[in-house]
Amino acid sequence: MHESPIPIDSLRRSKGTYEDAIGLPPAVYSDGAWHDFEMEAVFGSEWLCVGRQEQIPDVGDYLAVTRAGEPLIVVRGADGEISAMSAVCQHRGTCITASVDRADDDMLDPPEWVSGNARQFRCPYHYWVYDLDGQLVGAPEMTRTAGFEVGDVRLPKIAVETWRGFVFVNFSSDPPALAPQLAKLDAALENYAVDDLITVDPVVMRDVPFNWKIMIENFMEMYHNSRLHHGIHDFAPSSGAWYADHEAGDAAMFGFNATVEPDGGFNPTFKALFPPLPNLTMEDRQRIVFAFVPPTLLMGFQPDSAFWFAVDPTGPTSHDLSMAYIFPASTVDLPDFGETLEAAIDGVANFNRQDMPTNVATQFGMQSRFAPRGRYSWQEGVLAQFNSWLVDRYEAASD
Repeated sequence: MHESPIPIDSLRRSKGTYEDAIGLPPAVYSDGAWHDFEMEAVFGSEWLCVGRQEQIPDVGDYLAVTRAGEPLIVVRGADGEISAMSAVCQHRGTCITASVDRADDDMLDPPEWVSGNARQFRCPYHYWVYDLDGQLVGAPEMTRTAGFEVGDVRLPKIAVETWRGFVFVNFSSDPPALAPQLAKLDAALENYAVDDLITVDPVVMRDVPFNWKIMIENFMEMYHNSRLHHGIHDFAPSSGAWYADHEAGDAAMFGFNATVEPDGGFNPTFKALFPPLPNLTMEDRQRIVFAFVPPTLLMGFQPDSAFWFAVDPTGPTSHDLSMAYIFPASTVDLPDFGETLEAAIDGVANFNRQDMPTNVATQFGMQSRFAPRGRYSWQEGVLAQFNSWLVDRYEAASD
């Protein structure tokens, strides 16, 4: 357990609904001691999204990622199953997946993470070799070291679970299963066949200059849609927003934004650019679904596709952000898919050009002595849900 740097009684004022909750204390968006506490209280025991299963379809395919400062390897093993392990060599602590071929001018930057296919993982420092299960299988010149046995050494295993094609890891030794906690979201996404959708390669933005919670809040609340995005978001106005109830034990928050016409889209035409997803009802085709599996996975479902963001804090006022679309295989196989995808990405860029500087401005304001703990509109009721989820974990870590 760890003592909260902010009094728990003060944090509890942020729990509840939009009718009675107030914003989190401004310090949670920038204070270094708070960030350290939060990394353990939230990211140390929750399910963290690391990617999609179709990114590693074959034996030996792997993703080398970092979550909450921990370098990880997520790999398709010889048995065909996905597993996760630490990427830290158990000899001298070198990150196995770090590039050793680096230019002088980026020598002090964080390691560059890679993906690919491998039969083994070899530490670049002293050539200790691990198999796909993380077992040490080779260690040069260790025969004179009394009591050393190759079979006694392995990369630490990390709990892993797959839900709807998304791969999650958890640093707890025996965490509760994630899927049963997502029953409400499963029901809402029943017609989207999320398991079968295929991701394009994610784009990663490094050290986005605002706190990770600001990113979550901006993605999930629909109050700003008709204000900040006036004009380009008119096809799905804030007046059409509503959020599903959230209770303790639910591992997701989600809501819906009705569109003025069926098959709306986040692009200058305001219409879907791809064929509608095969199993959607007309009700599905006249709304957008925004969903969050805290603390890392954000998802948006529109009539022709979906998109997902993975958020990973890199400091009190920064985070890495991975972004990608997912589509049915039939859409990916279309002859003009690449060209149309570029148009879709360009359309989303119009929203990013408004969201990003506004979020930077929010980060700047939250560090002011005059920063508020404001009240919420019904169109941002999900923020009170998020606060309640967070404060429950802050309390548990402080007990």
